[in-house]
Amino acid sequence: MTISTLSPKNQTTLSVEFVRRLNLRAGTRFKQSIENGKIVLQPVPNVSTAFGALKPKRKFVSIGEETQGMEKAVAREVASKGRRS
Repeated sequence: MTISTLSPKNQTTLSVEFVRRLNLRAGTRFKQSIENGKIVLQPVPNVSTAFGALKPKRKFVSIGEETQGMEKAVAREVASKGRRS
């Protein structure tokens, strides 16, 4: 068991053992709660590390590909309006 002291600014220090075992880094955020009269700190996953795990819903294209797609769409629109006249 590790004992730490609460500072006048309501801060405390985690032991090196906790930091290493939980792979914590400076800036790690914690969810704080009280359970059965005990303070519980749970590391909150960093969104930026999980961001690569998310797959985009659509394929990203280059500006050139986007421009070509728009030009084709405009050409189809113009051609379809020409047939209606």
